Amino acid sequence: MMKERKKTWEQKVKIVNDSFLRAKKTPNFTKLFYQNLFFLKPKIKDYFVNTDWPHQEKALFAGLDFLLKFLDQKDKNARQQVLRLAVSHSIHGLKIHPHDYYYWIEALILTCDECDHLWEKNFAFYWRECISFPITFMISQYFLKTDD
Repeated sequence: MMKERKKTWEQKVKIVNDSFLRAKKTPNFTKLFYQNLFFLKPKIKDYFVNTDWPHQEKALFAGLDFLLKFLDQKDKNARQQVLRLAVSHSIHGLKIHPHDYYYWIEALILTCDECDHLWEKNFAFYWRECISFPITFMISQYFLKTDD
């Protein structure tokens, strides 16, 4: 029988933020992330055919920072940046299909599991719950028409 997880939202957010701060120090974090992502869904490689990888590495870390700052809803800039990401990844931008975010989340969890030296089994639950909040928001914006 599993032990009940009795963490508050704030505690889960702190665990996830701390986990990310540790994991991102791993020199090959982004390489592992994309290896995991492409393993989980090889077709996603098609999105990255002409990718400038040094730029993508910076973009991944910046995006993750905004997604994690979005969690407490206090950082107005993070909210604006997540909205910008949502629009740029929508059907009117990069056309990242909403279903592909499932693989993105799972690749992120696998990567943090590999890179966070203090990883505990329950962290996967906390990561999944916390990161699903901003990702669900991004998915909700997929078909919205933007004001050009």
